[in-house]
Amino acid sequence: MYITGIGKTKFGILRQGLPELCYEAMQKALKDANASIEDIEAIFVSNFLAGSAQSQLHINSLIASLLPGIDIPIIRIETACASSGAALHQAIISLSKYKNVMVLGAEKMSGVGMKEMTSCIAEAGDRMLDQKEGVIFPASYALIAQQHMLRYGTTVDDLALISLKAHKNANLNELAHFAYKTVTRDMINNSPIVSTPLRLFDCSPISDGAAALIISREKKDGRSIKILASALRTGTISLAQRKDITSFPAAKAAAEEAYAQAGMTPDKIDIAEVHDCFTIAELVAIEDLGFCALGESKGWIRQGKTSLTGQLPINTGGGLKANGHPIGATGASQVCEIVTQLRREAGARQVKKADIGLTHNVGGVGGTVAVHIFRRE
Repeated sequence: MYITGIGKTKFGILRQGLPELCYEAMQKALKDANASIEDIEAIFVSNFLAGSAQSQLHINSLIASLLPGIDIPIIRIETACASSGAALHQAIISLSKYKNVMVLGAEKMSGVGMKEMTSCIAEAGDRMLDQKEGVIFPASYALIAQQHMLRYGTTVDDLALISLKAHKNANLNELAHFAYKTVTRDMINNSPIVSTPLRLFDCSPISDGAAALIISREKKDGRSIKILASALRTGTISLAQRKDITSFPAAKAAAEEAYAQAGMTPDKIDIAEVHDCFTIAELVAIEDLGFCALGESKGWIRQGKTSLTGQLPINTGGGLKANGHPIGATGASQVCEIVTQLRREAGARQVKKADIGLTHNVGGVGGTVAVHIFRRE
């Protein structure tokens, strides 16, 4: 199984509507794969917010309306922020029947009031156990950060280093939400508190965007990237149901399965895209994925091990934090970045040794996690 085509729009506050974003990403992926839409036998569409934020469900049929004369199955997948990671997992399974399928992730988040958008995003969490008590997502991740600090000695300076690295990488990514925006340590440290200890620059932005992948049973050419593993796990939706909130059991289980499928250990990974919806989430991910022991991720950040020239470059395109987080598109966007790196096409942010890459896509607060591993052939 291979990734034979990728396509991504600019991420940010965009003038295009959801259909236009979807069409652009699809066309870019087809062009990248040197394929036509007639070559695609099924499409898996991931979207989270169109129903609640735009009163538009039945997204799969909306995509069909962009493809006149095309008569194929189109299926919508929704697992909150892990939607396109889950869509990729389903697409890979479907290759037992199809030769070429497409994964399309898209979200239009701008144009909606902040209070309304906050309520829409909160639908990915537990209404009864968490949100009725005021524990929306920034508060959830703030609690995780507080516990990580108490248990392992993590500091706000560590979180700031993650944010600073993300923005430096995004400056080298022309499609990133914060491309070419200079962000300094002082800007991060002086930004408003959102939920203690998280500041504004610890949080991913509201973004529009779309990303598409073409998944094929057979290798097409030298730019095809092999899929070594695809694992998906689902955990409890509420933090109140967990004994330890500094680790996501679903992430650890998905990672273990993915490594087993690929026949490798975490130290074989050259580059990773992890789900840094908040800066603390990157620290949790580094530990859950087995790159280091519990509590040691802060040392990795302090020593620069996750920088572009470090031992394990993480979120080379800026991550959710600075590349952007159009929810339904995020997992597919992570794959686009890994494929670009493995193809040696990342330009100024190219990692020198990038042969095996991993993506880690999380829905809610560790409620759904998809982990994929890829290899340059």
